[in-house]
Amino acid sequence: MEKKKVVALDFDGLICDGLKECILVAWNGYHGKDTAAFSDDGLAAIPQWFAERFGYLRNFAKHLGHFYVPLVDSDTSIISQADFDARYKRIPGDDVYQFVTKVSHYRQLVREEMEERWLGYHTLYPGMKDFLASIKTPAYIVTAKDRQSVLSILKRAGIEMAEERVYGDRQAKLEAFADIARKEQIANESLYFFDDNVLNVIEAKNENYNAYWATWGYNIPNHYVLAKQNSVRGISLPTFLQTEFEMLSQ
Repeated sequence: MEKKKVVALDFDGLICDGLKECILVAWNGYHGKDTAAFSDDGLAAIPQWFAERFGYLRNFAKHLGHFYVPLVDSDTSIISQADFDARYKRIPGDDVYQFVTKVSHYRQLVREEMEERWLGYHTLYPGMKDFLASIKTPAYIVTAKDRQSVLSILKRAGIEMAEERVYGDRQAKLEAFADIARKEQIANESLYFFDDNVLNVIEAKNENYNAYWATWGYNIPNHYVLAKQNSVRGISLPTFLQTEFEMLSQ
């Protein structure tokens, strides 16, 4: 008898591209800007150095607190994940907390005051809408983004997903995987996890989950080195969209 399989998906960088939204809320929230600055004009007014620095460092970020790094460091050479993690650890915890609080509050205000504009800064990757609408394998989303944002973005794209299938605000994901495995009554190896953050994939792989690195999301050359060192399986977007999950690891 074929074993039951379950899929767990990351959101930002796997299902959805929300880089511009992240740049806007990080800069505007930190600097106390009005919500009116959440716009194309507001984006154009953000210093180019910050947009470029943020876009590069986004490849290393796992959660909202990491978005603070480009605001406090504009020039340190960061080439590897270890470089980024070391720089982040040097930031006082209270400063990170205040940043996360301000940016989260700003993001919430924008969502409340101009929801359609906010949603418009999130784009599903090509083919993802049809994939989510047609997948037959039980699917969950496990992400650092808050649950309501995920549900709203998906709904705007025409995708309905039950609240209990979205695990939001997850800086670490193993606890969510364990909960899903218990709920679905499956062994770890029957849960298939896809994420563009190679560190999350390595962590899941080490706990015997079937983890795949989504190479179309946020990454840098060093992540390919880490993937090779840890025997991580990479997967491209076209291959992912054509995957019949029931046939994996037969």
